[in-house]
Amino acid sequence: MVNFNPSNRFVKSYPPNSVHNYLAHPFETGDVVQIALFNSHRFAFYFWNLWKKELLKKRSAVNIDLVTYDWHQDLVYPSDGGKEELKKLDLDNHFEVSFFSSYRLNTLNDSHIMSAAYLDIINDVWVLCRQGTFESDWEDEYLEDFRGKKHTIRKFKTEDAVRDALFLSEIQNVFFDIDLDYFTLNNNIEPTDKFRYMKDSEIKSLISPENILTKWIFERLSGITIALEPGFTGGISKSLKYLTLIENLWFDKSIGSYHLRWKHLKD
Repeated sequence: MVNFNPSNRFVKSYPPNSVHNYLAHPFETGDVVQIALFNSHRFAFYFWNLWKKELLKKRSAVNIDLVTYDWHQDLVYPSDGGKEELKKLDLDNHFEVSFFSSYRLNTLNDSHIMSAAYLDIINDVWVLCRQGTFESDWEDEYLEDFRGKKHTIRKFKTEDAVRDALFLSEIQNVFFDIDLDYFTLNNNIEPTDKFRYMKDSEIKSLISPENILTKWIFERLSGITIALEPGFTGGISKSLKYLTLIENLWFDKSIGSYHLRWKHLKD
């Protein structure tokens, strides 16, 4: 019989094929932040929980808002049964959370955000996305977590709209989440459709450290998650192309390399 317990309970059990780095905070605060890269967007749940736990060791309390760029909204609420399972999840057990992220969260990769909000791993949610047919799809939503705290979920069609809203907020801590399929325009809605993409120049402008919204996020950064999601980008080569655009703008080498450093902080 296969033993499904971790071989070393003291080692963090990252979800399958995940890559992560420690690096200096981009605003030279003296802190360290982490970046995680993975195929399936739901794996972000594991890293958000891990990083929240690590921050709580330094502070008695912390609220971390999620700012996510994604073609889809990914805002499926946990069912009543799902809520019961979430409440039983041992958030201090790395292996259990990794297994849950990999094999119990919806494999359509659309329930991780609301599940994290339900457990108060993340506070409020700010989604820059393209998905939304009706005007009601863009209205604010609210989720009451397992302790009764209310979380607000806001959705935006444009960079200007999310920037204006965030600049009016009093957020102090941010998880920055990017699903690379945000850089697609049509996302293969019909099987016969061909993928269309943002111009490279538009992507670079959006995510550049010089972009005032990116600067605002980096100033409050508590961690970065990036989902490749090749099934929604037009294939792994397309995902890697857009990952490389990010790496070339932000870092001195590829994610997963030793001693990864921000380009703008290099001597």
